[in-house]
Amino acid sequence: MPYYKFDTKDYYVNTVKTYPTVKFVIYSGSAFYNNAPNISGAVSDPIRLTDAGHISLYELNIDRVESDNGYISRAYDSAGNLIVAQSIANTGLIYPWVVKNGTRIAFRTTATASWIAADYGTVISSSYPLTSSISKEYYSPLTPRSASQPALYNGYVSHLLALKNTIDSYRYLNPHYTYLPSGSVTRNLHEVDVGLVSIPTIFYGSQIKKGTIDLKYYFTGSLIGRAQDTYQNGMLYETLGTNVGSLVGFALYNEGFLVLTGSHNLSNETDYYTSSIGGNPAVDGDNPSWIYFAQSLSASIIAPSSSYIMEMSGTNYTPTLTMFATAPKGELNQSSNPTFIKYTEGNYAASGEKTYLENNKMEIKNIVSSSYNDPTGSFEKTIYISKIGVYDKNQNLIGIAKVATPVKKTTDRDFTFKIRLDL
Repeated sequence: MPYYKFDTKDYYVNTVKTYPTVKFVIYSGSAFYNNAPNISGAVSDPIRLTDAGHISLYELNIDRVESDNGYISRAYDSAGNLIVAQSIANTGLIYPWVVKNGTRIAFRTTATASWIAADYGTVISSSYPLTSSISKEYYSPLTPRSASQPALYNGYVSHLLALKNTIDSYRYLNPHYTYLPSGSVTRNLHEVDVGLVSIPTIFYGSQIKKGTIDLKYYFTGSLIGRAQDTYQNGMLYETLGTNVGSLVGFALYNEGFLVLTGSHNLSNETDYYTSSIGGNPAVDGDNPSWIYFAQSLSASIIAPSSSYIMEMSGTNYTPTLTMFATAPKGELNQSSNPTFIKYTEGNYAASGEKTYLENNKMEIKNIVSSSYNDPTGSFEKTIYISKIGVYDKNQNLIGIAKVATPVKKTTDRDFTFKIRLDL
């Protein structure tokens, strides 16, 4: 089998920039990612052990259920004695584990104190699936941003307050990127109604693409409000509703947060945005507004009359290796495929007690077509290329590229196959 070495001009590495679509439909306490439905499996419901609004890391434990099947993963010391403290019950689910040793490798969720207290050789386990989804937090003027309101930096710090320096760092783009009142901006995020939507980076990649954020607010199925970052500067303006053109919040493209401050009413109707269902909605509920966008994801709030759609595009950078594999003219016209040889009885080898002799005059099959039914055309050595193997410097096969249909190769033809691999 011939080998061909890639020259420096036969390959290059570049980066492909893509903008994957991100869409969430939010209703009745659930989010649905890119219109994916909840699918039931043969033994588990849902089949991925998480609902359609979540991404499941590694997609493990598909259609499995957690139950004690009686098996135990046992640990023994060097003397062969059972270490009961390290024995783990087998529940039928795949789980990650590490052994405490000198490398100090552990899970991020493992507390430092518990890791130090564990003996060397202790098996530390975690669980799958690990999932991620969007979340919503609502801050009323009475919701403390820190442990000592209104002081800013004492004890407990809320997620909103933790973003203060990040928000202020974008002030050069727009004066509304400010946490506390500054200049012409009198709004104070420490004292007003604020809705905070968190979008994990696994959904959008490196950053949210500017100008693609599109928020739609529905009430009993009717679109009552829409907000977009029209000017691609992170500011979210109402493009449909009761106060078109007003600023209703801003986006942190790199960090994946939407800070919503629009508190004007989008409708005179009411829904349960800050309390669970019960009583009189006109008394216990509130009018829909942008601070309540995606509110049904907040705590135990359902808001049955409200639904929301959040659309945007992410930004992904994928390193790509492109290789050009050339089949030169006049080469690669031999095949070890048995169909390459014309079938005759002489194809078989002769063997005896002291001899093994192959027929060295085996005839290559002529597959050249002809205008006539019986005779074939003039002989021409022909093969069909169906796969290209990629080898490392030690001639270890590390990859196989397959073509959609075999490519006909004759002695007077050369081909260059373009192979692309995402790194």
